[in-house]
Amino acid sequence: MTSPADTEPPPLLLALPADISLHVLAYLSLHDLYHLRLTSKRVHEFFEAHEEPIYHQAAIYHHFVRSRTSLEEAALANGPWLSGVSDWKELCRRWVTLERNWDGRGFVREGGLSPREDTVIDFVIDEDQHTAISLSRKGGLTVRALEDGRLLWASSNHSGIEIWRRATNVHTTVLRRRGEVVHTPLIAPHSAAVRDFQVQAGVSAPVVRYSDRGHFLPHAYIDTSRDIGPVRLFRVHYPLLAYVGFNAPLDVVVVDVTSGDVVWRVSVGQGRVLGMPSQFNFPPPDDRITMDIDLTHEYMSVCMYTAVVLYRLPAHLTSDDVTRPSSADGEPGENPPDMLVLGDIDTPAARQTTAHLLMLAAADRTEPVYMAIHGISLPVLATPRGQDVLERYDIVPPPLSAQRANMHALVPAGVPRVQPGFVCARFSPDGKHLVAATAFGLLYFAWDFARVERGVQFSDITEYLLIDEPLRDVSWDSELRRLAVRTVWEDVFILTMNSSYYNPRSSAGVEPHSSSLLDFSNRELVGWARGQGAPFNGMQMTRTALWLVWDVALLSNAVNRRQARAEGERNFDPAPAAHDEFGLPRE
Repeated sequence: MTSPADTEPPPLLLALPADISLHVLAYLSLHDLYHLRLTSKRVHEFFEAHEEPIYHQAAIYHHFVRSRTSLEEAALANGPWLSGVSDWKELCRRWVTLERNWDGRGFVREGGLSPREDTVIDFVIDEDQHTAISLSRKGGLTVRALEDGRLLWASSNHSGIEIWRRATNVHTTVLRRRGEVVHTPLIAPHSAAVRDFQVQAGVSAPVVRYSDRGHFLPHAYIDTSRDIGPVRLFRVHYPLLAYVGFNAPLDVVVVDVTSGDVVWRVSVGQGRVLGMPSQFNFPPPDDRITMDIDLTHEYMSVCMYTAVVLYRLPAHLTSDDVTRPSSADGEPGENPPDMLVLGDIDTPAARQTTAHLLMLAAADRTEPVYMAIHGISLPVLATPRGQDVLERYDIVPPPLSAQRANMHALVPAGVPRVQPGFVCARFSPDGKHLVAATAFGLLYFAWDFARVERGVQFSDITEYLLIDEPLRDVSWDSELRRLAVRTVWEDVFILTMNSSYYNPRSSAGVEPHSSSLLDFSNRELVGWARGQGAPFNGMQMTRTALWLVWDVALLSNAVNRRQARAEGERNFDPAPAAHDEFGLPRE
């Protein structure tokens, strides 16, 4: 005897050839796939028979992987959090879990790692080798293992720019632009040859026996003392390095770090202005205070207090053509490069996303009992609920009357508009978008800024978001999904971007906008830090973590209190639900 499910007509989807059905399913989200799978027994059986291609396409749809990425490549490229993944459904499940954690609806690992003997002022996380490369107040550059903080390597410290290469990456290199063979280290008579103090530091550096993990070898040294003086700002986007010196604050020098050669030089303020109305006046030299620089494979940004200037890099730096100008400054008589200038936008045409931040769910905040760091084993870790770490805010546009009264949401009423107060500017990971932060708490988002080269004004492509606190730094995550914003008061916000920016199919026809804001700051400790006048520098986002320079003693206290609270609660450990948010069935 047959059941009704066996005699029911096949769904329209199953009436099509399997390859066409799979193509249709490639345009559905995980949430839609889950509900479709529940419509009938036959659809469920179709999913089971074609599980790998269905969830592979879902991973592509949600931009978890690129279209031609294999499962093995995806697991290897994303680090330990995807280790042991054996199928595409499991990969999607882990990504969904990660997204829930970032949204404050799952569980968050919180902890601290300290070098003990010195204070870290800036750092970079190397996910490939699972190390932290940090700079201390005493001037030392160190590489430490993330799992236990042990020292793996340390370099010297001098006024020029030292270039070191990971030992695992050192090999003979052929420059694609010039066909030149480069060896490590560069030797005399090359002007960027390594110095004796680098060689000595490399010999005496602590090395883990039988492993090159975290070990670096000297490659080159850029002496800036004769030209621009001590380095004030620099930024690397391999293979290019851009830097600004104290003696020439308006000159940006670009170096090929592989060869050690200066390949371009530009003086900020010279060139045709694009992106601003004809009445815009470029800041005079006395107002051109360089605050920050950034690089992509095509553009360089110079953030001044009064404006942000974008340059397209010369063709000889970005193309495969082996020819190049005979001078680092370009051919004699060459016109200055065009400048894409983002200044103070004073026009009703500018789209406003300035928002009030309304707290929806506050975490448990109790007064801390401060503890000394001595005797605390590091790293200190806890796994609290996301809502105990994050405070969720909603972005609500101001009333129309408020928009008319104050179109700018930048300067309080009655205060003259003088300078926008830019403090930093960062390109998005794909190099297409720009975010600039101001000292007045305003974020400028310039979406697809290359359109300015085709005659579009910045006022037509720029959106605002008011954080309402003086800003200090911003950091994109590697997937363009989030932006971390740090204020001068040590508040740290995680801005979750609308998915249409990185996945146009998910929000077809919807005007892009910022979707949610999360506060990662520990307010019970922030107040103490403000009172002590102790700024904590350094912030980086990776796929799975937000990394901050912080006082580990204070963080340890917060972690220990959360652990104590957790011991008295039931079901504290995260238990898998029957289905996750997107409906992925749990076996």
